[in-house]
Amino acid sequence: MMNRQTEFPRRLLLGAGGVALLSSCAQARAFGVTPPGSAEPLSAVDGSACAAMEPEYSVHAGPMTVALTFDDGPGPIYTAQVLAILRRYGVTATFFMIGENVEKYPDVLRQVLAEGHHLGNHTWSHPDLGKRSDTQVREEIERTNDIIARAGCTQPPGLFRAPYGYFTPASFAVCADLGLRPVSWSVDPRDWSNPGTDAIVDTVLCQARTGSIVLEHDGCLIDGPIVPGGPADRSQTVAALADYLPRLIHNGYRFTAVTPTA
Repeated sequence: MMNRQTEFPRRLLLGAGGVALLSSCAQARAFGVTPPGSAEPLSAVDGSACAAMEPEYSVHAGPMTVALTFDDGPGPIYTAQVLAILRRYGVTATFFMIGENVEKYPDVLRQVLAEGHHLGNHTWSHPDLGKRSDTQVREEIERTNDIIARAGCTQPPGLFRAPYGYFTPASFAVCADLGLRPVSWSVDPRDWSNPGTDAIVDTVLCQARTGSIVLEHDGCLIDGPIVPGGPADRSQTVAALADYLPRLIHNGYRFTAVTPTA
């Protein structure tokens, strides 16, 4: 089995709430920089994307309101378990889906929609976008939009989250063209690394505050079966959600989905 979602330090650099991107369009143009993996200089990127060179790290839905988001699904096991917990507490969340997994598990996507949750585009194959050309970045995003539509979503996704939180100028340009809002996160319990249920719970409870976007994972892009304790095992995520969600509700928190419109 091969885990195709290798983690790297950019998640730490770019995933934290409020952290600025490593460069801006103006800076890149001033120094004549070509984005990593890009076949053309930044001056060729759609200028409309440069006006929004930072993703959203928070939601604005009133005091004590938090957004739960789940990446890398849909999955054949854990997505349904996450949905069951959300249903139990009447919470709506946002699922950023990988195109390859949508192709494998379209029925799971339809279940997510049927239960009233929101969808986001998380690329086709979860690559480091900095190592892809502008054309490849566009293909990753457009192809995912297409498969989500074919799987049963009546409207294309209005949200986009870059793998590892690494948004590139090319990805912003595609978002501008397709009407996608780039979304990051502000609370990352690193559940993908299986740090232990208690560690996930502690991170969420300690860091969640008004406007937080919490990042967790209900799936994984792998070649091979899901093995307990392996890189695609999301049982800790499920157990942690069942623990911290009622505690946050008890503490007065409300929950909202990240939506395509502000």
